[in-house]
Amino acid sequence: MYLHNQELRKQIEFLLTVSKENYMRVLLINASNDTDTKDTFATFPNGLLFLAAVLENNGHEVKIYDTSVDDRHPDDFVAFDPKIVGFSVLTGPYIANALAQSERFKKLLPEAKIVWGNVHSSLTPGQVINESCVDYVIVGAGEQTLLELVEHLEDGFDNLEQIKGLVYKKGDQVLTNEPRPFIVNLDELPDPAWHLINVKKYWAISLNTSRGCPFHCSFCYNGPYHQGYRGEFSVDRIVGQITTLQKNFGVKYLRFLEDNFTANRKRLRAFCQVLIDKKIKLKWDCEARADLSESDIALMARAGCVAVGLGVETGSQRLLSFLEKDVDLARIEKTFWTLLAYKIKPNLYIMEALPSETIEDFNMTQQFLKRLDYPSYIYRRFVPSPGTRLFDYCVDRGHFKPPVTPIQWADFSARAPFEINLSEVPTPLIDNALADYAQTYTWRRLRFTLRHNPSYFKDVVLHPREFIRALVRLFKCSSLHTTPIMNIRSSISGFHLQQNETAINPT
Repeated sequence: MYLHNQELRKQIEFLLTVSKENYMRVLLINASNDTDTKDTFATFPNGLLFLAAVLENNGHEVKIYDTSVDDRHPDDFVAFDPKIVGFSVLTGPYIANALAQSERFKKLLPEAKIVWGNVHSSLTPGQVINESCVDYVIVGAGEQTLLELVEHLEDGFDNLEQIKGLVYKKGDQVLTNEPRPFIVNLDELPDPAWHLINVKKYWAISLNTSRGCPFHCSFCYNGPYHQGYRGEFSVDRIVGQITTLQKNFGVKYLRFLEDNFTANRKRLRAFCQVLIDKKIKLKWDCEARADLSESDIALMARAGCVAVGLGVETGSQRLLSFLEKDVDLARIEKTFWTLLAYKIKPNLYIMEALPSETIEDFNMTQQFLKRLDYPSYIYRRFVPSPGTRLFDYCVDRGHFKPPVTPIQWADFSARAPFEINLSEVPTPLIDNALADYAQTYTWRRLRFTLRHNPSYFKDVVLHPREFIRALVRLFKCSSLHTTPIMNIRSSISGFHLQQNETAINPT
C-alpha cells in the first residue's frame, strides 16, 4: 500500500511539474500618456484586468504593469521572464510610451513576443505590425485571441492562421486573419483580476459593464471599431462585481467608465431598482446620452447616482446635426436642468475647432454655456480619431495628411499638442476661449455650486481633509501636465468622489 501511494505521489508531482512548465508567463502593460510622470487621475485598467482574468483561469501566470501609476521599471520584470509582453495602446501620446517600452523589453527579453492591442492597434494594425519591436497585433476584443495566441506559442504550434482577430508577420509577409466577433453576452467573461493591481494607486475604482454604443456619431471611434456592436453584462453580474469590490476593497464610490452606461434603458432601470431594493450603499457616476427622461433620472438619484457625464460637444444645432448626434439642444438643456433638480451633477463635454465650425457656431456654444450658468464642463480642442467619418472628411479637404506610422499619431489626442485648427474660427479666438476657461474654471465652478448645489459645502465642512487633498491634487497635477483643463475639472468635481472613497484611499 505504501509503495502504491509513494508511486502515485511521484506521478502527481511529475504531472504538476510538467503542467507548471507548460504555463506561460504574460506581462500586460498599460501604456501611459507620459513616460516621465505619473498620472494623478489615472483610470482603472479594466481591459487588462479582463485579459488577465481569462489567462489566469486557464492556468497562466500574469503580471500587470501600469506605467501611469507604477513605480516599477521594465528591468524589474526581467526575473519574471515573461514569454509574452502585451500592450494596451490608445491613440495619442500613449503610442510614444508604448514604442519606447516595446523596444526596451525587446532588448531586455529577446525571446519574448511583443503584442499590441486595444483601439488604436485595432484601427491601424498594418502600421503597428510594421514596427520592428511588435510581433503581433490583436484586432478587436482581445480575451479569446490573446488566450489562443498564448496557448499556440506555449505548444509550439505555427498555424497561427486559425486564430481570429490576429495580425502577424511570417517572413516578409504581413498576414491578417479572419475578424473575431465581439462578445455580446459579457457574462461569459470572468470577473476582472483586481488582485493584480494596487487599487490605492487609482483616484477612483471603475467598472466596465458594457462595450460599444448603438449610436453613430461621426467623430466617435465606436463607428469604425465596434461598428454598431453592443455587449453587456447582466444586472446580476454587475451587482455581483459591486458586492465583491465592496467586500474586498471597501468601495463606497464607483465610476461606470464606459461609452454609454444608460444606452439600454431597461437594464438601467433594473440595475437601479436592484440597488434600491437590496439597500446597497453606493455612490456612483456614469457617462450618458443627453436625452434621459425625468423618471429615469429620478430612479438613478434614488439608486445613488451623484454625477453624469454628457457628451454635448457644441451649442450649435447645426453642428450637432453635422456630427450626427441625433439629439437637439432643447432636449440637452432639459436633461441638464432635470439632473440638477435631482441633485445629480451634470458634467458636460464641449469641443471647439470642429470641422466646418463658424464664428456663429462658436458664439452659439458660448451662449449655450452662459444659459446653463457655466456648469462643470471639459472644454477641449477637437482631435479627429482614426477611421471615423469626420477624420476622412478632414483628410478629403486637405486639413492634414493622415499619419503613416504609429509615432505620427502621438499628437492626435486632447492630451497632446494637436494644434491644427480644423474650423473656420480664428485660432486666437479659440486659444483665448480655452485659456479663459482654464483660468476662470475654479471661480465659475464655485459660483455654480453655490447657486445650484449649496449642500456641497456641507461636505467640505464635514470632510475638510478630503477637500484639502483635492486642492493639493489640483496644484500638483497642474505642474505635471500640459493640459490642466482636464485636471482642474477632475480635481474640483472629483472632491465628492474622494470624500466617499476614504475606505480605499487611506492617508
